[in-house]
Amino acid sequence: MLLNLFSVISRRILFPLTVFGLAGGVYAESFPLCMYGVDNPADVKTVKKAGFNCIQTYKRDFQTLSSLAQAAQKEGVELVVYPTKLTEENLAAAREWPILAWYLVDEPDVARISYRDVQKLNQAVKASFPNHQTALVVGQGSHAKNYHKSADVLMVDWYPVYHLPLTSFGEQIRTAKQIMADGGQPEKPLWGVVQAFDWREFKQYRPDTDRIGRFPTVQEMRFMAYDGVLEGMNGIFFFIFTSNGVPLPQAKPEHWSRVVRVAKEISRIRPVFEKGAKLPSPVTGNANVKAGRWLYKGYYYDVIVNRSSSEERLPSEFTLRSYKALFGVKNKTLAPLSVLVLKSKNK
Repeated sequence: MLLNLFSVISRRILFPLTVFGLAGGVYAESFPLCMYGVDNPADVKTVKKAGFNCIQTYKRDFQTLSSLAQAAQKEGVELVVYPTKLTEENLAAAREWPILAWYLVDEPDVARISYRDVQKLNQAVKASFPNHQTALVVGQGSHAKNYHKSADVLMVDWYPVYHLPLTSFGEQIRTAKQIMADGGQPEKPLWGVVQAFDWREFKQYRPDTDRIGRFPTVQEMRFMAYDGVLEGMNGIFFFIFTSNGVPLPQAKPEHWSRVVRVAKEISRIRPVFEKGAKLPSPVTGNANVKAGRWLYKGYYYDVIVNRSSSEERLPSEFTLRSYKALFGVKNKTLAPLSVLVLKSKNK
């Protein structure tokens, strides 16, 4: 089977006539922390140093992907890449790449690609790569209804800064998670894509109006990431590594430093999310304060998010001295739209 027979033409996907059997899907137990848009092998080391353990690229030619795979293998990171330009001659080599997931299609809901066509593509890719996951991203949580059974992993991208409430990111994740649960896939991986770009660098829905946007702050990216985790996502991607085509560390070093601060923090707690036991949280009685608890290597890790635009009181349970601030500042109150991560001994 030739994977290069796949192509996107006028927002439609064409497929080979013969599709071999779909391999049984097995969900990988991992919590990826990934960066979108890493196209140059020389940048893989920079991204790894920032705390990321995987990269995505929109490049599709075999030579570029092969070079990225070599760099990724060297740095110990995984790939999320398109399979659509691979040929039968290079399938064997591609099977040895450090693939986290094959990226089937970007926002089929926006491009108006039918879920049936995406499912056909998924089946063809799984036939060629039975030991690899597949993934696709939708542009809003409610569209998971049409696509969550079309790949092994569902992704949701939602970029609210600064024209929408910051809490809308978590709401989109919650919606997608509920749809997956209602559809019989409550444990299916759900990865969220956090905004790390300025909307003014992209096409606006209303080109006749002033371009609006700005780069998210550290606090905003932290909030989106942790709020999404509490709503059910088990993987975090950041979009995107470049600014107007130039790698962010060179184009906007002040913006890259924000991304690095958040990524390094999440990389430290990532093993807790990946391997820790998820437990009920003691937080109750305040709808604006959401929390999650994990038990990992003899310690409790509590993530507390204030989803309100006003200060909220820190729940009394967490005011005890036994709870130490791992990330964030522990006070009697939680700042608006803030995150506090606490660590305590399991007695």
